[in-house]
Amino acid sequence: MYPPVPPYTHSGDMAAEAALQRFGGGQIPPWGTKMEKIKIIDTDLLDLLEDSSESRTGYLDLKTGDILTLFDSFLYGEDEEQQEILDQIEENPDRYLEIDPIGSREGYRIMEKFVATLPEGEDRNLLNKVLSWKKPFSNFRNAIAGMVDIREKWFHFHDKQLRIHALEWLALNDAVAELVSYGEK
Repeated sequence: MYPPVPPYTHSGDMAAEAALQRFGGGQIPPWGTKMEKIKIIDTDLLDLLEDSSESRTGYLDLKTGDILTLFDSFLYGEDEEQQEILDQIEENPDRYLEIDPIGSREGYRIMEKFVATLPEGEDRNLLNKVLSWKKPFSNFRNAIAGMVDIREKWFHFHDKQLRIHALEWLALNDAVAELVSYGEK
């Protein structure tokens, strides 16, 4: 199809290029107009990719880059705004892409990759051990809470890995997109 997004890509350009190869060359996406590059607020997308609570479902508008969110509580009550969102999605299903969270297996893999980047020593050994215990996510968070330098490295690494995952997901779904901060859209 097209080459995968290389690791540590910092912008949506590679994902956009991959999708442009498919739709930018004159092919028409399902909603009927030539695909233009969209801007997606990075924190909105990354937040939904990491949310495994199943209390909400996010949809990416492939035409505007907006993220629409349906809350599960909507199914049990009346909410006019949520009904409008659902109607939009149902009227144009090819225009909206459901955002699937990364899942616990991928989240665990990100923690393992991070620990592998640490230098040999007590902290790395402890974090490797923590990952083998029951409830590795909460134990990992608790373990790094007192490791100020490692905690900061973790947040940077984690955000970068989520961004890479998001760009790969966009490319796999033929979205011509760029991740931007809130003020850039």
